[in-house]
Amino acid sequence: QYTWPTNIKSVVIKPNLCYYWDYTTGQTTDPRFIAKLVELIREKVSPNVNISIVESDASAMVCKYAFKMLGYEKLAKDYNVKLVNLSKESCSSVNVTINKVRFRFSVPKIIQDADLKINVPKIKYTMKGIELTCALKNIYGCNPYPKKFKYHRMLAETIEALNKVMRFDLCIVDGN
Repeated sequence: QYTWPTNIKSVVIKPNLCYYWDYTTGQTTDPRFIAKLVELIREKVSPNVNISIVESDASAMVCKYAFKMLGYEKLAKDYNVKLVNLSKESCSSVNVTINKVRFRFSVPKIIQDADLKINVPKIKYTMKGIELTCALKNIYGCNPYPKKFKYHRMLAETIEALNKVMRFDLCIVDGN
């Protein structure tokens, strides 16, 4: 049983939106799942809480098209939530070292400032060398740098580093 904090003004929800695969493929978070989460947040926290659904551009995906194609644009309109492309947001630079590898990431201000950060990955197996992609890997999409393929040669370290600089409060896995 999760105890919802009472002083929440802003919530960030990070679904798993990889490429343009519809949720029926099992690759992305179902927008209906996110809709139910939004309803729950508004019921438990406040009907007026500011909710943003966030994602960033990637090597082979432009966020604004993914939001539209995957049903999130309609969800945002129906549930009065914001869609935020993290690649277009103001950021601050943060350094982190993992296994003697130094990373410098841009951390979006909207993530830094959110009172509650919820990670909603899709459980699946897809990445060679990573046994299970889930809550930790989903934060990879919070990196606003669009050409993320440059991190694939050290994917495990990158995932760990991003989770250190962008800590989320709650993970709810879409296992549908």
